[in-house]
Amino acid sequence: MKLQIDLKHLIMLIISFILFTVIGTVSHEYGHIIVAKSLGYKTTLHYGSMNYDMNELHDTLEEINREYRSELKSGSDFERKAEYKSILAKLKYHQLLVQIGGPIQTILTGIIGLFILIYRKKKIKEFGFKLFDWLAVFLSLFWLREVFNLAMSIFNELIAPKGSYFGGDEHKISIMLNIWEGTIPIILGIIGLIISLYVIFKIVPEKLRFTFLLSGFLGGIIGFILWMYIVGPIVLP
Repeated sequence: MKLQIDLKHLIMLIISFILFTVIGTVSHEYGHIIVAKSLGYKTTLHYGSMNYDMNELHDTLEEINREYRSELKSGSDFERKAEYKSILAKLKYHQLLVQIGGPIQTILTGIIGLFILIYRKKKIKEFGFKLFDWLAVFLSLFWLREVFNLAMSIFNELIAPKGSYFGGDEHKISIMLNIWEGTIPIILGIIGLIISLYVIFKIVPEKLRFTFLLSGFLGGIIGFILWMYIVGPIVLP
């Protein structure tokens, strides 16, 4: 890989990375929202998160807790025991589905971008990169979120230990599935790394590769800071 910088492409790619950092963050939250809405919950979108209202189910559980506190404590049968268990199971299942919604959106977007690039690989070699191909590159690199999440959670644990090297949706999903907490983060992180390396070193033109990597580093950092600390809190508090 030649360490040459194409200034024109550098500026355009930095802007693109900034935009797709924002798009990737918001669309990820919409993945959660779509699932939550499909399950009948009211949702609220924020710049880096989303909320959904499960108060009705929680209120019913609290009502049963107050009414049958002694029976629940002793583990004995009571009139609404089946309803209580059903609500608990529903809560856990719906929470799992909503949690999965974000990563699924990110992964599906990445897969679509990758399939487009594979399909157009011969045309890219013959006619060069077109705007549509760059779009597919950025879509495929939604997989970088999985790599970034894993790397950052490990880094954060090394500099400020909290008892776990894993974090984010993938960590929570592993716990909800009663499997080792690092299972989903590591699997998706490795897959994301393989796909990202393939796109960068096999698809992106060699003469623009270093420019692309530099713009990704700069644009990703700028986009993250702009959205998470400056623009995002104003637009979607």
